[in-house]
Amino acid sequence: MKKRAIFFFLCLFLFFLKSEASRFSFKMCGGLSWVKGGDFNRNIRGWRDYYRDRNTSPYSFKYDMKELKGLWEGKAEIIYSISSRFSLGIGVEFLTEELSGEMSWSLSQEETYFHSPDNFGSISIKEESSQDPKYTLQAIPITFTFYYSFPLGKKLILSLVGGGGYYFGRLRSIEGFDYTFDYTDDRNEHGTLTKFVDQYSSSGEYSEKSTSRTIGFHGGGSLELKISKNFSLVVEALGRLVDFSGWRGQRTDIYGWEHTWGFWGVHSDQGSQERTSEGKLWFVEFRSQETGKTYPRLVFSEEKPVSSFYKNIREGKINLHGLSLRIGFKVQI
Repeated sequence: MKKRAIFFFLCLFLFFLKSEASRFSFKMCGGLSWVKGGDFNRNIRGWRDYYRDRNTSPYSFKYDMKELKGLWEGKAEIIYSISSRFSLGIGVEFLTEELSGEMSWSLSQEETYFHSPDNFGSISIKEESSQDPKYTLQAIPITFTFYYSFPLGKKLILSLVGGGGYYFGRLRSIEGFDYTFDYTDDRNEHGTLTKFVDQYSSSGEYSEKSTSRTIGFHGGGSLELKISKNFSLVVEALGRLVDFSGWRGQRTDIYGWEHTWGFWGVHSDQGSQERTSEGKLWFVEFRSQETGKTYPRLVFSEEKPVSSFYKNIREGKINLHGLSLRIGFKVQI
């Protein structure tokens, strides 16, 4: 269905291109889109709420990640004038935004124990985790737009705009992480001081790359100010309906670790690993045992994820529903 729609619009455009009375113009503009984000923002809110709810002693949780509010965009378009009022345009757009943030939590506990005058000591536990997620969302639509224009004086032209497009979406996430665990037990057994340790640390990078394609629609208005016979300034305000689903791609997990344990830390080991797998984005509602609450999340998995902690599982959806404001210029060829 999507390929047939694109083929139809291309044939229609080429038909007008061959017309002897054709009049063409070139338009280039850029601006900002305000979007809702769909499951992308639900995932960010879910993690924010989870970290907030768990930020109670002895834990310390911090979360700093803003939601997706807008996309920077640019557009180049060739417009064919069918008549003095009607025009048809074919264009290519580029929409992009990058978000970055920080997530961290820590646990610190110390306690003493006394079993007998010959068996007592103290235990110290320290655990820390930090992550620095970075998301890049991009879309490249090929658009077909109809214009109905009428003058507002000698230099101003108002156009009603409507059309659709085929959207290529790409989502990339990269997340560096560090984790440390330090357990120490200072014992006094029968007058002998001993130290038992269990120390573990790991660090690495987790990344996901996924793509999706869909058809979207747009409509609104355009105001054109003629500076000369062949050159105009243009301001556009458009509403957009675009819903991506079926995000598929690849996940890569690279990390290294070190482990020391035993009395006085006599045992040690270390290693590294790299894992790559194919999969898709799923939306789940995750129920936490620690808080007893449910949080929305995006999960990358080859198959539909199955867990007693997940419910309402479906494909992840990221939308670009919203308002686009652009400014640029138009040159009559």
